[in-house]
Amino acid sequence: MSITVFRQEKIASLAALSLLLFACYQVLRPFLFDLLWAGILCFVTWPVFQRLRQWGMSKSVAATLMILAIGTLILTPFAAAAFSFTEDINRLLKWLGTNNHQWPAAPDWLGNLPLVGDTAAQTWKGLADDSTRILDLARQYALSTSRWVLQQGLHLAGELMHMGLSLLVLFFLFRDGDDIANHAVLTVERLAGQRAQRILHIVRSSLRAVVYGILGTALAQALVSILGFMLVDVPYAFVLGALAFFLMIIPAAGTVLWLPIAGWLLFHGETGKAVFIAIWFLAFVGTIDNWLRPILISREVELPFVLIVFGIFGGLLAFGFIGLFLGPTLLATTYALGIDWLMRGREEERDRAAGLDNP
Repeated sequence: MSITVFRQEKIASLAALSLLLFACYQVLRPFLFDLLWAGILCFVTWPVFQRLRQWGMSKSVAATLMILAIGTLILTPFAAAAFSFTEDINRLLKWLGTNNHQWPAAPDWLGNLPLVGDTAAQTWKGLADDSTRILDLARQYALSTSRWVLQQGLHLAGELMHMGLSLLVLFFLFRDGDDIANHAVLTVERLAGQRAQRILHIVRSSLRAVVYGILGTALAQALVSILGFMLVDVPYAFVLGALAFFLMIIPAAGTVLWLPIAGWLLFHGETGKAVFIAIWFLAFVGTIDNWLRPILISREVELPFVLIVFGIFGGLLAFGFIGLFLGPTLLATTYALGIDWLMRGREEERDRAAGLDNP
């Protein structure tokens, strides 16, 4: 067979393979994020699945238990919020429709504070005037806002359907995870050769560091947030805690949660509880990520925190919510691979220098 014919067959084979892969991508594109979600959840919870297997459970039984636990943990808060969603919207509209909302009077002890008492009392009065204007604006835009919230609720229902599909895929990832991992390793070895194990180690460490650092910190902050809500009898404490979990993934986003709650408590005359919530989040919940996230991340790899921040916001803008995990993971993996490549270059230079010095 001539070289020209062989080259043409090779080009035709590559073209056919590319066309096949593109067709597969088109088929799987609507479910791509569902597959990514399933992969992330499988990676994060795989040690728990392995522990169940060590207790003598079969793969199918262990996978079923994992799906039930993960599904309950993820879907229950959203389902509880969805059932009370319409009632809460109607209650909000009725509350805005009444005209007896007044900012509570400043507590007596506020004006008696040394040095700052008069300023604090004037600031409190200014907040009362501002709150009245804000309520007037809220009444004007309540209908359009409620319409937008309902649209977002429908969008959330669609996302929950995708999450259910992710849980279905997750079952098969648990059951056949060992075979899938072996196939992935063989694929990387075919592409990267002897460096395959090193690359896989870097990818695993980076993904574990980012996921555990982000999710672990957000989970700790969510649990502490639930405790604070329960201490002051805020309704829907667990639903708000689930919302806090997703908000705390984004740095400083927890303000979106606790500030309206503190304002709601103030409008109901619960000044002490409102101050407690503000202090609880500012001095306690908001500081957890300052020390816990670096600890969880540094257990796996050394990563500049700026990479995590850019990865979170960049991934969110590029891929949506799942980008919160993809963005930092991609940047962290690229950073770790780059550092590994530089270190290997220095080691090779030292080896060559040592060889020249010792002929």
